[in-house]
Amino acid sequence: MLKKYKTYIILFYVLAAAALVTAAFTDLKIDIALNNPQSPFCKWFEAMGEMPARLICPVAGTMIFYLAENKLLKCFGFVFDIGGSAYLGWHISRYLFIEENGFAFGIIFGICVGITALIIGQYIHVGGDLRNVLLTLAIAGVIVMFAQSGVIESVKMLWGRVRFRDLLKNGSYDRFTPWYHPNGINGNKSFPSGHTASAATAYLMMLLPFASVKWKKAYHACFLIPFVHTSVVAFTRMVMGAHYLSDVTMGGTVCFTVVIVTIYVLEKKNLIPKEIPQNKTE
Repeated sequence: MLKKYKTYIILFYVLAAAALVTAAFTDLKIDIALNNPQSPFCKWFEAMGEMPARLICPVAGTMIFYLAENKLLKCFGFVFDIGGSAYLGWHISRYLFIEENGFAFGIIFGICVGITALIIGQYIHVGGDLRNVLLTLAIAGVIVMFAQSGVIESVKMLWGRVRFRDLLKNGSYDRFTPWYHPNGINGNKSFPSGHTASAATAYLMMLLPFASVKWKKAYHACFLIPFVHTSVVAFTRMVMGAHYLSDVTMGGTVCFTVVIVTIYVLEKKNLIPKEIPQNKTE
């Protein structure tokens, strides 16, 4: 499977390396030139750019609940579905409703989405080898989400880099530090970008050819769509003054690497087929 993406994987890391080298000299200059926190376009992606990561638990949870035979795994699926949906609702409400009403609405809305997903899921029947493949991909999606989030948040705390917009608030660039200079735990969390990492969970699309024969020849789209989405989110984070070029580059690279390692392990352990499975229904 990874052989199909070899060219894209190499290209990704070459671009990431070039961006980090460039950022070592131009991080601050780029943010000064791009800064426009009032941009409606960028505000939209601030609200919705992380949606790939927010959708993983509701979707994967529903799949696990109906595809798993183990009762404990089914329980986890139910928790991921309802819990993830509640979090999704809360996330959306932060940008659409006033604060005092947003939390309650978001939780209720999210839980309703999760319940709806469970109701719809009972009418979708999958059998044969495809059932096991989809279950594996659902579990892999949840693992990727938690793994990238854990790495990003850990590095954020240890690096302690000051955001560009905080430099502007202080009226000085004196606290700016290059991306390769860790500052220790100090409450600042600019490096790497969590928004970009969450957007990059869209690279899980690279596993879609295993889920359906309809995606068998869609390898290019399964890489390019996530790449474009992640790049747009990364750009908007710089315009908003939330991150530097190096922040968004590293955020996207961390998540992409987690996805690639996950695919490698699944192949190595023969948890996904070497050939695209045929669809079977029962």
